[in-house]
Amino acid sequence: MKIFRFMSKKEFEKYKSGEILENKTIHQGRTNSIGFCFFNIDDFRPERAMHFLSGIVAFDICAVFETKKKLNKTYGVYAKPIKSTGNPFEDLLNVFAGYMDSFTANEYCTTQYSNKDFKLLKYSKNIWEQWEPKEEQSKISWMEVVK
Repeated sequence: MKIFRFMSKKEFEKYKSGEILENKTIHQGRTNSIGFCFFNIDDFRPERAMHFLSGIVAFDICAVFETKKKLNKTYGVYAKPIKSTGNPFEDLLNVFAGYMDSFTANEYCTTQYSNKDFKLLKYSKNIWEQWEPKEEQSKISWMEVVK
């Protein structure tokens, strides 16, 4: 399975150094996820996922992995990006009034992982800085990993 995750530089450095990363967080809200959460790259493009994950995750690194490790299939309910009315004030009022549609996304979770069971395929740094709001599909600058 090919999966991706947005993460902090610190988590990425730990992964690259071979540490076993552990996270037993029981996520609160409209989810049943525990630990580290990943998305199947066949379900979402990172360029799209960054919109509904904004404010939830660190965008320092986006990493794409391949793994055969069994992950827990869980879910998360996320807000769909709002469609602009053309009036920023009205858009802001709609957000605060809760006029936002939501959707349920499959997530794949584990309480621990390392570079022994998750093969890094490619990654991108500073993904948020690459996003251009005027484009529907931003292009991510990927760094391919050769092993």
